[in-house]
Amino acid sequence: MRILILGAGKMVSALLEGFIGSADFSNIYIYSPSGVSAQTLAKKVNAKWVTDLGEIEQIDYVWLGCKPQQLSSLSGILHKNVLNAVFISFLAAIPEDDQRKILGIEKLIRVMPNLNVRFRKGISLISSKSSINYLNEVKVFFNLVGDSLIVEENELDELTLLTGSGPAFLFEFAKYLAESFTSLTPPERERLAKAVLIGAGASLSDPNVTFDELINSVTSKGGVTIATLDYWRGHQLQDEVKTGIKAGKKRSLELLSSIHHI
Repeated sequence: MRILILGAGKMVSALLEGFIGSADFSNIYIYSPSGVSAQTLAKKVNAKWVTDLGEIEQIDYVWLGCKPQQLSSLSGILHKNVLNAVFISFLAAIPEDDQRKILGIEKLIRVMPNLNVRFRKGISLISSKSSINYLNEVKVFFNLVGDSLIVEENELDELTLLTGSGPAFLFEFAKYLAESFTSLTPPERERLAKAVLIGAGASLSDPNVTFDELINSVTSKGGVTIATLDYWRGHQLQDEVKTGIKAGKKRSLELLSSIHHI
């Protein structure tokens, strides 16, 4: 499998680091407009970098690791030798049909990984209408860096806020948790909060255990844990979380609208 990667940002870097040891990097080529970031990343993971897309032949997959705003300009540099490849797009908000139209290609699969792929603990949402025959192969490949799930495009767009942004939400809460105490120094409290988060993650290894069961395993009637939880529940923390998610969904629609006007 020969892969051409367009862009060398955070997600591409996380994916390639996760694939180390399980993918053939001699068949991975990285391109960036300036060439600097592509060369830096290629050296880091022992892949290849290219400065001229015309020199690449027999590409099976093209990864779109650029920013959504760069999609239109990207269409102008694609050579005929890559147009028949299956494009794997990591771009949020832009529908599959729009991406295919802008790029002038036939086959495209949208994949929304999260940065946890770096540790092979990622989640990758996969969707396509134009390349259904390739979905299982792509799913198997991204299973190498975590778990992947084939979904409908509308499901991918909604759930990306859970899987892609979710780690940031958990980090934010853990940050507030650490800041709620006064013992030790702030860095030491942050270290404790990180350890709690890592340990709590290990508790999730059994997929059959629900969140309610996990919460109940920590609490006891009349204890300090349930007192804190009851306070949050009484002050509609759940509603605040949902309101924040609505804000994220609204922003996603705004970004989609702005792309259409480029």
